[in-house]
Amino acid sequence: MLIRSSDRSRLHRRQCVACGYSGQFVDRPSQSHCPRCACDFAVRPPKSYAEMEGLEPGAGGRSLARARAFNEPPREWRLVERWLVFVFLLSVAAVSMLAIAIATMPLR
Repeated sequence: MLIRSSDRSRLHRRQCVACGYSGQFVDRPSQSHCPRCACDFAVRPPKSYAEMEGLEPGAGGRSLARARAFNEPPREWRLVERWLVFVFLLSVAAVSMLAIAIATMPLR
């Protein structure tokens, strides 16, 4: 896949994460907030598309660790969870049917 040089520079140009502003003021180290939307760069620092997607090796460490923390649980736990939900719903259905049966019984 060929990438044009203008596209490559856009991939690595830092921009505000909140509004997408990528002007010359974003790369200044003394700039503490976005000039367009006043987003605080100390809380949400400006990033390039390559940093956000994990294409740059230096920036992907934190996002990769965060992605690993939110992985799905192992397959065995998913199976246990499904069986617990099935048993719970089966017991709710049984208690409901028992309550209906008792309610419809004639009184002596």
